[in-house]
Amino acid sequence: MGFVRAKTTGFDAVLPTRDDPWRALVLREDRAAFITQEKLLSEGPLAQAFFGELAGMPEPFAGCTDAAFEVMVTEYPRRSIFIVGDQCLDWVWNGHGAKYQGPVTGHPNFGKHIPPAYRSDIDTVMQLPNHRTMLFKGNRCAIIEWSPQGSRGCYFEGPLTELGTAHAGWRNLPADMSGDFDHAAFLQGGGAFYRTLLIKGDRALYLDWNTGPVVVGSYAQVSAGLGAMPAEYHRPRLPAAGRFSGTADGERVDLRVDLTGPLPVISGDTFTDPGDEYLNSFVLKGSQPVTLPATITGTVTFANKTELPKISVVVDKLSPGGTATLTRSAADGSWPTTYTCAYVSRFLRTIDWEVDAMAGTKPAPQYATTSYPRPPGLAKKLLTVQSVYAEVGIELRTSGAVVNEIGVEGAGADLLWSDAELHAAMVSNFSGHRNTEQWKLWSFIATRYAEKTVGDTRGIMFDYLGESSQRQGMAVFHSNLVDEGIAGTRQELRTWVHEIGHALNLTHSFEKTDAVPPQPLGPRGGYGDLSWMNYPQNYQGPNGEKGTDAFWAAFAYQFTANELQHLRHGFYHNIVLGGNSYETGAADRAADRAADRPALERFDPPPASRSGLRLELYGRDTFSHGEPVVTEIKLSLDGSTPHADAFPNLSPRGDNLNILVTDPAGAIRPFRPIARACGSRDRRITLDAQTPALYDSAYLGFGADGLTFAQPGSYRLRALYRAPDGSTLTSPEHTIEVSPPQSEQDRQAGDLLMGAQQGTLLALLGSDAPQLAEGNAALDQLIATHPDHPLAVYAHMVKGTNAGRHFLTLGKNGIGVRPADTDTSIEELGAVVQTTLDTGTDAGVDNITLNATMRRLARAHARAGDLKQADTVLDQLVDTFRDKNVPPPVLATIAEQAETTRTELHDQA
Repeated sequence: MGFVRAKTTGFDAVLPTRDDPWRALVLREDRAAFITQEKLLSEGPLAQAFFGELAGMPEPFAGCTDAAFEVMVTEYPRRSIFIVGDQCLDWVWNGHGAKYQGPVTGHPNFGKHIPPAYRSDIDTVMQLPNHRTMLFKGNRCAIIEWSPQGSRGCYFEGPLTELGTAHAGWRNLPADMSGDFDHAAFLQGGGAFYRTLLIKGDRALYLDWNTGPVVVGSYAQVSAGLGAMPAEYHRPRLPAAGRFSGTADGERVDLRVDLTGPLPVISGDTFTDPGDEYLNSFVLKGSQPVTLPATITGTVTFANKTELPKISVVVDKLSPGGTATLTRSAADGSWPTTYTCAYVSRFLRTIDWEVDAMAGTKPAPQYATTSYPRPPGLAKKLLTVQSVYAEVGIELRTSGAVVNEIGVEGAGADLLWSDAELHAAMVSNFSGHRNTEQWKLWSFIATRYAEKTVGDTRGIMFDYLGESSQRQGMAVFHSNLVDEGIAGTRQELRTWVHEIGHALNLTHSFEKTDAVPPQPLGPRGGYGDLSWMNYPQNYQGPNGEKGTDAFWAAFAYQFTANELQHLRHGFYHNIVLGGNSYETGAADRAADRAADRPALERFDPPPASRSGLRLELYGRDTFSHGEPVVTEIKLSLDGSTPHADAFPNLSPRGDNLNILVTDPAGAIRPFRPIARACGSRDRRITLDAQTPALYDSAYLGFGADGLTFAQPGSYRLRALYRAPDGSTLTSPEHTIEVSPPQSEQDRQAGDLLMGAQQGTLLALLGSDAPQLAEGNAALDQLIATHPDHPLAVYAHMVKGTNAGRHFLTLGKNGIGVRPADTDTSIEELGAVVQTTLDTGTDAGVDNITLNATMRRLARAHARAGDLKQADTVLDQLVDTFRDKNVPPPVLATIAEQAETTRTELHDQA
């Protein structure tokens, strides 16, 4: 997170000089305009300004300055402080070089005195005489005295209007220029004669501290020198956009005006007033270019039906004091309703962003585009998570760099975090959490992800659990980033931006057809997108270039046009945190129900793959009422080649495999698991005579859309797999039959597995999360009331797996650990194994699940100190599958898994 927030203006900083209060360097990337109050003196490279006295400054300070000020002391040569991100450079002019370079808060004089609320995302900074620094944030400020000979530290913090009677001019600031300044430059006259140049967007103010504004207006009206700067200094960096709000007839409208493209786009959301109950959303696409002030009309699209479909908007300016007047009427112009909307913000949306972190981890990184060769046209700038979204038009507003740093004392190092633990941590630690839609997001910097089946995971938008409001939480896994050597790099920055994109309901570039309704893919099946939402390792360029290096050589650190449209103007429930479930595009909340979603009208299998691979779904084809539906997955050589590369991850929770489900009514929907982790890289293996096939299984009974097989009938399953050569394999259809209950006992037992919480527990293989307590109670009831029913084995499996591992609870005082309950785990998993072996194919779990369960049982015995029994279970595992006459390569893989587990357990003992 940066010390100074993203600027609205086309320049980065104003650095006054001591020769004349109005003589100043206006910095833009690695260039500077040298101005006086009356004129522009020169413009050119910063390194050549003042006869080269600033030459030699290191990057990123030489090209990406966020703020700068001259230290107003009498010693010579001059001394200035340049700030980039959370770092600063204390630079002595005329070839003397750096006096200090490092974190702003680590500056040996003023850094340690910065109040907590001013350690990130301040608006700007200004130096006052005698080693005093003034920090601006909103309509407040902090003043720090930091003389090397001693200081008072921060001796004032409060509203600008309370700076004191000697500075009463601050009380007279006009309403539209009373805070949120982009730049502030101190202009000292004689004695105590204080004046300041304040800049906000395209407006400037010359303030006398004693009496108030001297002049307010455009750059040119306040200073001819400012007005004479080259055009690029006047061109705003952030979108030419603004947010307005107004009320009429018991409704409030939040209006977003966007003039960044060739045609204007206006979108809005309406709510009850009072009450804030959501009513509708619309997007108005203008029919012709405009220059403000203007009346904007065009084509309107609504989220819900309305009796007032005709819209026009009159906008005077996109700046403080601006007004947007919205008129809605019936199609014939009757029944007009007018909303007079006042300017609220330069951002189209504002999100309160709270970040918690485990002790020893690092916050979100920053990246200067000067660090590597830049794609053509990319400016020199510092990128942070907030600046990336600011350029989109979204404000991520924080109260500080990290809200809570959670200690791990007594919890062990390098902890693994499951989806259930992450969700429970969010509910207990996110101060803004509510089970409803709101513009609030929680981020957690954890160590590692517990779900090994999805490969190396850098980050995840994990908030999918149950029927609660989703997309409110995301996490990054610091230990994985360190292992890959990318912590603190542009790769980590991409992870943060990418996961927040998921929270705002953006899909992967190559998975847009999984959205509901499906969205069009970009070039080369989406792999050609130069977007934060693509995987660099998957990139396919227009001229055959591929992979990570090719992606970064061309990537301009941006979203695609369609993604920008969603972020800026998506209907309220499609984007708001806690709104529609992930990937669901229906704006009507009632349409966010699995039974109401539109089907894929047709499914056209992709062209035949030349990867040398074959994909199959197999396993049981009949399931009873409430029984968890599991399909087995096989990837093998197709016989056209003796060997072929493959991605070994066959889980739908990863990035390579998707499963389509056709229900009894003929509707085709993608199965969407409750969480999909974002992997760091695609590990490959080679299938050959020794390893001719890969196997996995997937639980399909419950996902992000709820219950998949809620009704009895015939369902058809088809899998799609992305091969390493970029082609897509399609499996033949695998048909399953879900039977209605055959008896009252079947109905009762099945119903106890049919709830959303029970489905979540089956997907997660158990959880201590308090929000899943009712689901755990239902599993207990199934075991207690129907102990001999075939479905009881699934309750035993969930409870035994969960008991066999610890569960992390994140609290304000640190991390609590519920240790593994080995006795319960042995009892419950033992029941699963015994039932499956006793009943064969009539009941019990599938072969792949049995394999995993027996290895978990061996680990439970080892934790209990009984290595002998652990070895017995592993021997039994191999014997069991030998007796099943599985193919020799499969048996060899199972034997290898058993020996690997045995070695791990003996080494740990």
